[in-house]
Amino acid sequence: MGIYNALYIGASGLSSFGEAVRVVGDNISNVNSLGFKSQNVNFSDVLSQTVGVSRSNIANQVGNGVRIGSITRDAAQGSLQNTTSPTDMAINGNGLFAMRDPATGQLSYTRAGAFILDKDFNLIDAQGNVVQGFPVDQVTNTASGNVGDITFANLAAQAQATTAVTAAVTLDSNATVLATGTVFDPNNPATFHYKTEVNVFDSLGQTHATSLQYTKVGQDSAGNTVWDWHASVDGGDLAGGTAGVATPIGGGSAAASTITPAVAAVADTTSGAFTVASTAAAAGTAVTNFQASAVGATYSIASDGAGLITVTSSVAGVSGTGTFAAGGTQAITLSDGTIVSVNYGATDVVGTAGTLAASTGGTAAVAAVVAAVGPQSIVFGPNGELVQENSPALTFNWSGAAPSTVSLDFGNAAGQGTLYPVNLADGGQGVTGTGLEATVQVAGSFATRQMTRDGFASGFLDKLETDSSGKIFGVFTNGQRRGLYQVALANFPNDAVLNHIGNNLLQESIASGTPVLGLPGAGGMGTISPFALEQSNVDLAAEFVKLIIIQRGYEANSKTILTTDQMLSSLMQVKR
Repeated sequence: MGIYNALYIGASGLSSFGEAVRVVGDNISNVNSLGFKSQNVNFSDVLSQTVGVSRSNIANQVGNGVRIGSITRDAAQGSLQNTTSPTDMAINGNGLFAMRDPATGQLSYTRAGAFILDKDFNLIDAQGNVVQGFPVDQVTNTASGNVGDITFANLAAQAQATTAVTAAVTLDSNATVLATGTVFDPNNPATFHYKTEVNVFDSLGQTHATSLQYTKVGQDSAGNTVWDWHASVDGGDLAGGTAGVATPIGGGSAAASTITPAVAAVADTTSGAFTVASTAAAAGTAVTNFQASAVGATYSIASDGAGLITVTSSVAGVSGTGTFAAGGTQAITLSDGTIVSVNYGATDVVGTAGTLAASTGGTAAVAAVVAAVGPQSIVFGPNGELVQENSPALTFNWSGAAPSTVSLDFGNAAGQGTLYPVNLADGGQGVTGTGLEATVQVAGSFATRQMTRDGFASGFLDKLETDSSGKIFGVFTNGQRRGLYQVALANFPNDAVLNHIGNNLLQESIASGTPVLGLPGAGGMGTISPFALEQSNVDLAAEFVKLIIIQRGYEANSKTILTTDQMLSSLMQVKR
């Protein structure tokens, strides 16, 4: 009997609207849940029953009530709230943060970007799930490799030795040329006009105060003003140097030295000559390849402590000895023709004396260094502009650290530079050096405007920064800023039907499809807003309207049941 079906139809309405009010209540209760997406209830009818066919063969159907057709996520963007935490992130646009459960390895997804660092420096959410991302290549500064946990454990910025220095100095054109015969001495300010310093780093990240001394020497044949410059460092910073004594730094090459022993040569066994052959080397570095070689012979080089280097040989049982002065010098010719000197094996040079012992056909080495270097020059035009610079690389033989080479730049000389085409149609404009970018000469006081150099000390992670591309940078205690990771975002073919597993987390479902992991701002992914969190997208006003509608629907369905009950009561009255 159809009247009974009406009871069930009314009951289906009560059940469906009861579920609907549950969904709306859940939305309202999560109005402050981070990244929460409100849900909508979609009703659908139940399979209708055919109760007859009209004369025109049209089926007469009666419905059997209502049911919940679907409950869908509203993926609309929630508002962003600014925070003060550097690990907070919000997504602008499509995508979900990918999270890995460290216990099970299972991935889940969320829009809630309230992340923190755990005790192991992993970037996690409040439940301990680790944020996923791509490591950043330190050479290309781009994301590379496979997606994985974002962790900042054991991060340090290794020290980098200084390789380049730029000097922006103002030299006084009114300076008086020093008296003829004045010999430069880095320890005597009367032998130069001006000194400035720059700290350079060695391979271990230790700083060394390096001085640049400038001396006005006069004018060249073209009327340009010529200044000499020297570089020096405390000898205690160099291998074999003396602390507290400024030691010049430069470069050069040495010729070979020949020492003749006191005994005659033994026929067919050796030439009887000791050859100390030294290769080209920069100041402060070891001049090696001191060679001795003979048939059946052994040699040794030692200091007698009285200013002499003694060379002893034994060839075929015949001994011989030759000496040369430890304090003596060997001529060195620099690339510009300047003649300087080197000391061999003396205790007062910046190097380490040693013992040479070579057997048949053998070669060994003993150290020496370039102990003094000549000046280099910079030349200024009539307007004080730099027109020429002579600045060879400086090589430092550090004590306790690897040797390093530093190039020195005083600026672009006038008329020098590179052509940068601006418009190929008109040939572009040539951009050349003006000679006024760095070191200049003016009528006024000496001044160091700026000394810049690369290189840095070692450092440890101090803080994190994130940009709109999701790239997380580490700022280290040595001032270096390095890209470490780029946050991974996940996109689903249908993210409205992901499974809710609680704690603002979602998981892949059969209907959602397989996620694609990518980078923020690429491939349809949204961008990242650092120092921000996405709020719930629940609209309270809309939810209250839904409540009213659901309430009225529920009341109406209850009226259906009440009316049906009254009809049944009337039917029972017929029997009486």
